[in-house]
Amino acid sequence: MDWNEAAQDLLHQILMTTPLPVRQQIEGQIRQVADGIADGEGKSRVGVNTVVEAWIKTTPEALRGELPRQMERLGLDPDEFTGLLEG
Repeated sequence: MDWNEAAQDLLHQILMTTPLPVRQQIEGQIRQVADGIADGEGKSRVGVNTVVEAWIKTTPEALRGELPRQMERLGLDPDEFTGLLEG
């Protein structure tokens, strides 16, 4: 699956907030889920919104409460992803 530059940059920013010992594992999980989402939607490229959706889906529910604050730090509007954050 092809990733656009903005999606790659966002993934890198997310990974920089991830503890080093699990960074590779998290990267693999987010990439796999994002590729699956894009493929399921018939897309040939992964974009920023797909990365955010994969990030939310791979974050354990107990830690999802922190995601809106992390999103804001990365310049994202968590309100755009309310449905995913709640479900």
